[in-house]
Amino acid sequence: MIKCERISLSFPNQLICKNLSFTINKGESICFSGPSGKGKSSLLKVLMGFLSPQSGRIAIDGVELNSATIDLIRHKMTWLPQNSNLPVDSANELVELLQLNTEQMTNFQHFLDLLAVADSAGDKSFMEISGGQKQRVVMAACLSLDKPILLLDEPVSALDDHSIDLLFSTLNSLHNKTIVSTSHNQKWIKYCNQKIEL
Repeated sequence: MIKCERISLSFPNQLICKNLSFTINKGESICFSGPSGKGKSSLLKVLMGFLSPQSGRIAIDGVELNSATIDLIRHKMTWLPQNSNLPVDSANELVELLQLNTEQMTNFQHFLDLLAVADSAGDKSFMEISGGQKQRVVMAACLSLDKPILLLDEPVSALDDHSIDLLFSTLNSLHNKTIVSTSHNQKWIKYCNQKIEL
């Protein structure tokens, strides 16, 4: 599903990776781990084409990532940003932003139930609920889009162990989702098929 060959990425005074290669098969998961500021989120942005590596090749679902294919490739992806800082203040505003159709709205309600945050949806302000509840609401919205690739930036940073278990159960109920993530959380890291330490 995702193949990266000899990727090198650096910024002034910071090397993110050099000649990094990895393959993620369909339905598998990988986690980039390491201290804060090491560039884990930057690698997700590389896969989305928001950042270009200095060298290397990326192919997603057999299609090489470049300026001509970037829109096609992004259409296969859902991105959960770190800290879920979005320009909306409620689940209803999030639904409006994502323009969920009827089927996706049904999926959204289903995932809200699985993640035990159905009562945090609607017009309730994100300021009125906990960070963990907000993170699960945004996760439910991401999953409702039903894209084959999930890019999850610190997906359990605000979750307690019980909420993490709910997320694992929810992800296990899905079929053939390919997950690329970043995390410091050992429980999440052990859940993934592969780990790359930066």
